[in-house]
Amino acid sequence: MSEAADTSAAAVSDWPRIALLLLCGVFAATQVGKLPPAIPALRETFGASLVQLGWISSVFNLTAALVGIAAGLLADRIGRRRALGFGLLALSAGSLLGAASGGLAALFVARIVEGFGFVAVVVAVPALLREVAAPQRLPLTLGLWSSYMALGMTCMLLAAPLWLPSVGWRGGWWFGAAGGAVLWMASRAAMPAPAVPPAAAPQMLGGLREPAPWLLGACFGVYTLQWMAMMVWLPTFLHDDLGFGVAGASAAVAAVILVNAPGNWLGGWLSSRGVAPFLLVLGPALLMGATGALAFAGGLAAGPRLASCIAFSFVGGVLPASIYACLPAVAARRSNFGSVNGLVVQASNLGALAGPPLAAAMVGVEGWRGVGLGYVATAALSSAAILLAARVPELRGRRLSRLSDGRA
Repeated sequence: MSEAADTSAAAVSDWPRIALLLLCGVFAATQVGKLPPAIPALRETFGASLVQLGWISSVFNLTAALVGIAAGLLADRIGRRRALGFGLLALSAGSLLGAASGGLAALFVARIVEGFGFVAVVVAVPALLREVAAPQRLPLTLGLWSSYMALGMTCMLLAAPLWLPSVGWRGGWWFGAAGGAVLWMASRAAMPAPAVPPAAAPQMLGGLREPAPWLLGACFGVYTLQWMAMMVWLPTFLHDDLGFGVAGASAAVAAVILVNAPGNWLGGWLSSRGVAPFLLVLGPALLMGATGALAFAGGLAAGPRLASCIAFSFVGGVLPASIYACLPAVAARRSNFGSVNGLVVQASNLGALAGPPLAAAMVGVEGWRGVGLGYVATAALSSAAILLAARVPELRGRRLSRLSDGRA
């Protein structure tokens, strides 16, 4: 094929394969979101305490927090298609083990297996999107990708009342077993793995010695710390402090989670329009601090405080989309997109682990007002990290579509 034909092919986005890859991410997120609605049934079935179920929930994020970089390095070395296939099979196998489990120990092991699968999927998919999306469409495509968690968790929240009464808590795990297998077959048919020469490990590790990936990872980690802290404790806050009933609090939480997805899409669109990447991280970081502090400040009516929570989630959605749009440009010189993305995934899950207990500690010391002060402090930390990262030319004002093309 001629060079002109290569260039022409690269300029066309393969939307069917993009849709399949996005679906793989949303499916992986449903496996995170299937546990919370099932907790009452699990307590009844196994007589489990909240502490035990808390460990079963957190081991998913803990696995991702421990192996994110390693998964990215492996994906760069063996190929992203193989990594995606492994992830989908691990999600399916872990779900099958969970569905057949007769006790908490087996369920705990099943969640570890699923955690490995989740990491493999979310590390591999952005790199594969880079292959099938035209360079000028890549920031927008990665913005769509960044909504996978909000969409997957919302889907499970909405579907849980349908499958729990009819098939019980195991229904979510049977869905995971079947869904992982179906998507594995679809991905093999749509994206057969080519022969991949081993990548140069020293070069990949050398890319991680540069500051920009770590600073972007820090921004993502702070974002997930803030967002997960609010999502975990928002039902309690709405009930205890604002007087919401159980049904009202559940509906409000679903709304707060759901608006994160349009924020992701907005971030991808703004990135594709050439807005300076560091501004698309700095602005939302500052606004998340302000809206988070306002949500938990005393002296305001319930309406404005809930509106602040919704604004917090929507504006915050711009930040991960913008970071994902930055990654191809930051990794382009080293061809280590998988390992850089793995670093961001690992930082994200560290934030998800740390956020809820830190918020709980602040409530214990200062009440809910303490959580608001925590949002101000973490916003300052995230802002400082992106201002340091802005020294890198790729994050200042140049079009990302020119930088993220692997041939550039």
